[in-house]
Amino acid sequence: MIHTHPPHEGLDDPQPFSQQQVDLAKVFPLPEGYERLFLGLYFIIIPYVVGLLFLFIFIAKGNFNSFLALDLAMFAAVWAIGYEICASVALSIIFYMMIKYNRTHKSVVRTKKRKTKPLHEVYDLS
Repeated sequence: MIHTHPPHEGLDDPQPFSQQQVDLAKVFPLPEGYERLFLGLYFIIIPYVVGLLFLFIFIAKGNFNSFLALDLAMFAAVWAIGYEICASVALSIIFYMMIKYNRTHKSVVRTKKRKTKPLHEVYDLS
């Protein structure tokens, strides 16, 4: 594989992780013109479904009769359980991406400081 330009070109002043662009359309399908409606629906439906799954798997232990015996009419309680689970998962993913970004950025900076070529430029690894 031959590169016509260095793969680390333009990374002299990289943006910090917290300044990266976030595009919600890459995460959630958002029809054009209905973005706010769909984000609102996702904000209500996803935590509720996750809360129901949590109650079914961990509280009712997968028993459908025990699950039906639970008071599922308490929408706010089920939604709050799901919201906390979704928030925990999202924060864990963000933290993992931050660590991965920092490791990649540090290796790129070290490679540029050494003024050596990365292995994929020296050897044909394909």
